[in-house]
Amino acid sequence: MAANRAFERVNEWNGLRGFANLLRKENRAWWGTRRWWVNALLWTGMLGGLTGLMLFVMPSLAEASGDPEVAAMGGLVPFGMEMGRSVFFQMSSLALAIGAIVLFQDAFLDEKHSGVAEWILSKPVARRSYVLAKLVAALLALPVLLIALPSLAAYLLLSLRGAVPFPVLPFLGGVGIVSIHTLFYLTLTLMLGTLFNSRGPIMGITLAFLLGGSVLGGLLKPLLFVTPWILSKVSPLVAGGQPVPAGMLWAPLAATAFWSLIFILVALAKFERTEF
Repeated sequence: MAANRAFERVNEWNGLRGFANLLRKENRAWWGTRRWWVNALLWTGMLGGLTGLMLFVMPSLAEASGDPEVAAMGGLVPFGMEMGRSVFFQMSSLALAIGAIVLFQDAFLDEKHSGVAEWILSKPVARRSYVLAKLVAALLALPVLLIALPSLAAYLLLSLRGAVPFPVLPFLGGVGIVSIHTLFYLTLTLMLGTLFNSRGPIMGITLAFLLGGSVLGGLLKPLLFVTPWILSKVSPLVAGGQPVPAGMLWAPLAATAFWSLIFILVALAKFERTEF
């Protein structure tokens, strides 16, 4: 019986030694505390509430103010549907990227400064396991708490406003684009957490890239094809089944996924050489 042994042998690949235990630790930090339900309520309430406002309140205010777009789009319902869908996908791209940055900026810093990282790595643990456990735990939690739950709320509100189920496949396509956009900033933050030892550079670089991207992309349009900057404008079009300008979908998506992979590889390489 394993319970009667002083030690229990663990069979795992030497290159990922300690990964299973570290992943359990990281998952407990997400799901074993109030962190999961606080984030679930925060992001679902914020993005769902904003979508509901655009769907049910703003169209009436626009009609009362004499906005000609209400009549041009066929009335309150089509106007509200267009506004709600566009605002949800554009704002979720921005808000969830910021959420990933804020939630993941301390992934390494706190444990490096407190000595926990050094203590963990003094055990029979591979350094890449330490990095990948944090990444995998985030990839399990963020899609559920930051993306799936707010998207479900938005979908139900859109269906309620339209009095018929909103088309599922286009909506999921838009959600997929938002997910890849969020992954980019998650992995960028991960990489910067291995390169720097303070929050300033991490927050500064990630937020500057996120918030300054639309301005820089407007000045240098070729950058839109190799960065995630155009994806926030593409996702509402895909979700609504509308045509996307040529080259503005697959090229930015492929480039964003490619950069995310590069960020992970750089983080692993850098952490292997980090001294504690």
